[in-house]
Amino acid sequence: MISSQDNYIIINYHYVEDPRAAWGGIHPCPVKEFEKQISFLSKNYEIVSVGQVFDFARKESKGKFCAITFDDGLKGQYDNAVPILNKYKVRGTFFPITSTFEGSLPATHKIHVLLSKLSSSELIDVFHRFLGEFYSDLKVVYFIPTDKRLFERRQHEDIPTANFKETMIGLPEDVKGRFLRYCFKTTRLDEKKLSRQIFMSQTQILELRDQDMEIGNHSHGHYALDTLGGDVLKRDIRLANTVLKDLLAKTPVIFSYPHGRAGVSTIKVLAEEGFKYAVTIEPMAVSKNDQAMLIPRYDTNDVQDFLNLNKTD
Repeated sequence: MISSQDNYIIINYHYVEDPRAAWGGIHPCPVKEFEKQISFLSKNYEIVSVGQVFDFARKESKGKFCAITFDDGLKGQYDNAVPILNKYKVRGTFFPITSTFEGSLPATHKIHVLLSKLSSSELIDVFHRFLGEFYSDLKVVYFIPTDKRLFERRQHEDIPTANFKETMIGLPEDVKGRFLRYCFKTTRLDEKKLSRQIFMSQTQILELRDQDMEIGNHSHGHYALDTLGGDVLKRDIRLANTVLKDLLAKTPVIFSYPHGRAGVSTIKVLAEEGFKYAVTIEPMAVSKNDQAMLIPRYDTNDVQDFLNLNKTD
């Protein structure tokens, strides 16, 4: 959780919208909560870029500095977060998934949609049946319990949901893709239609640029990059850079790891491709000893916990 002693912080957001019954599979930051957080951060920190936070931490500059970031390029960020950023004269950094410009729905967001239709326990049952039918040799390896936590991450989520999501991240991409296509077919969900509903358009990304927001690279396919082979990894990052350069007339210099999963190979590729900074989702303040390619970020939940604990308006 954020500490009042933290002088250099980066906050990350995903969904910024009010909860809706039809979308119970996502856990958004409600709009009023988002404004409360931005109001607090803008009063107590100087809001600067990610690169500036890193550089100030490296130099141990006097003052308190914060950067605001948004992963995935979600439409709720454009509709709900950007007007509040502008109200408080705050600049943000946005990391869109470039495959969404083509109508793709990345696996993570397919899971969010499915969790809005079925409970996590029901989805786990479907997954076990799927493995039994198509990948019986993987049934034991990827068995998902509902009564004990398998991972340290996602402590804010219930055990079945956390186990299901983390298992999906680590699943071989071909198996995961087939399972999600299987689920979408049986539930009659339209991927392209959902993608248009959930993600910003290229025009909206351009509008962010014109409002002096920073645009970074969040990969093309939103895969767990530490699971990819070198050639595939490099191709994915380069493709996203090409799409963004063609759109923005500028090559991004900052990267956000999908799922927060960095690896030696990914860091090497980023350095080769000319990136200056990359951010993780390790919930910590930035320190003078952090590496430029492994800059930690707090989450909206960390800010909310801090505000609730300190009863700060």
